[in-house]
Amino acid sequence: MKINKKQLIHIIGIGGIGMSGIAEILNGLGYSVQGSDVSLNPNILRLRAKKIRVFIGHSLKNLKDVNLVVYSSAIKQSNIELKFAKSKSIPSIPRSNILSQLVSLKKTIAVSGSHGKTTTTSLIASVLSKSNYRPTIINGGIINEYGTNTRLGSGKWMVVEADESDSTFLELSSTISVVTNIDEEHLDHYKSFSNLKKSFNKFITQVPFYGCAIVCNDNSHIRKIISNITTTKIIKYGLNNDNDIRAMNIRTKDNKTIFDIFIKDEKKKIKKYKNFSIPLVGKYNVLNALATIAVALNTGLKISQIKKTITSFKGVDRRLTHVGTVKNIEIIDDYAHHPTEISNVLLGMKESRPSNNLIAVFQPHRFSRIVSLKKEFSAAFSSSDHVMVAEVYSAGEKKPRNFKLDDLVKNIASKSKTKSSYYIDNNSILDLVDQFSGKTSIIFLGAGNVTKWAYDFYSTLKRAYE
Repeated sequence: MKINKKQLIHIIGIGGIGMSGIAEILNGLGYSVQGSDVSLNPNILRLRAKKIRVFIGHSLKNLKDVNLVVYSSAIKQSNIELKFAKSKSIPSIPRSNILSQLVSLKKTIAVSGSHGKTTTTSLIASVLSKSNYRPTIINGGIINEYGTNTRLGSGKWMVVEADESDSTFLELSSTISVVTNIDEEHLDHYKSFSNLKKSFNKFITQVPFYGCAIVCNDNSHIRKIISNITTTKIIKYGLNNDNDIRAMNIRTKDNKTIFDIFIKDEKKKIKKYKNFSIPLVGKYNVLNALATIAVALNTGLKISQIKKTITSFKGVDRRLTHVGTVKNIEIIDDYAHHPTEISNVLLGMKESRPSNNLIAVFQPHRFSRIVSLKKEFSAAFSSSDHVMVAEVYSAGEKKPRNFKLDDLVKNIASKSKTKSSYYIDNNSILDLVDQFSGKTSIIFLGAGNVTKWAYDFYSTLKRAYE
């Protein structure tokens, strides 16, 4: 790193999941770190427990004796701390810049994709850690077995979630790149799906000659991109026959998924390995596991070690997180907020709990996403028995003039062929639950504050039934 360790680094927006991770890594490396954010949250409490100073509220007083300012993409140029730093010629750089410098310190595995990158990053980190590789980890979600999204390791490898939302993943130099899938997402930044695919093409091809790109060949967009790539070593994974690593005989038992894998070596010879097990449900998680297996093999791990370590994965916060069970009612919290994610999560739930009633409580995230993917959202809930739709979590966007939540509710009922209604508060869920008999799973879906509703509802249920 270019900055002297005795100098003070100030992080604006330090409470975010990505920025709090950067703060932890810098602190672990011996740099002097502090930061500010608008409100207290669990990430800030975690940082304070590590003796990292965090100011609540943005103020010019926070920048006393600061030598470098780092800011997240969520921080506007009008932020008073950022404006002051620039006016006083205090070096000010975005998160992507500091992350790219951190990545350069290790051999890096960068995981990107429209969906599944947080779970895949966590799986890779877990397997390498349990194999005594001691990797450094920078993830976009809390890894349950660590209780944090980052870990500073003494080994030569770094595993990092590469965020494609604002193109900054292209600033990361990696030895191994992973692309889980490509979908129509973040078009507010890219302006067109074509531009998004061009960025992924660059991400895949910028690995060095001694590295490789590991990609899900089942995804049609990835398949088309790699068909024109001749300069990069490509390793393909998926469920189809034309993959280098593929899964077969997939079955679910006791909230675990078991499958066999076929691995094609460089001489095109195929070896079969039976009964891999992951404590996750859904075929989408099998794909995440295949990406992990491919990465682990390319870091030198033996297949027997990978099979042993992958089975004890503890999961990621807000990825099918079990909040609690009261009598016959199970409550699940999940981050899914894109139609593809929602469809995959609900299908995985239905496959693992075929006899359960399945209620989805969905908080739409961003008006622009709901409008641009109206057709896809309408058809994403077909695996559920009832969908409750809440008001849109706008994330700062203005409500379009002609937007009507009622249209989304009706379209879900029509296209997903399931019952659909409004979510008003948790009492409305209680009224609905009384209409079902037998075991019921209620999954809270979204990227806003819906996770709080899940835990509040669990408390409500305990008071009502226990």
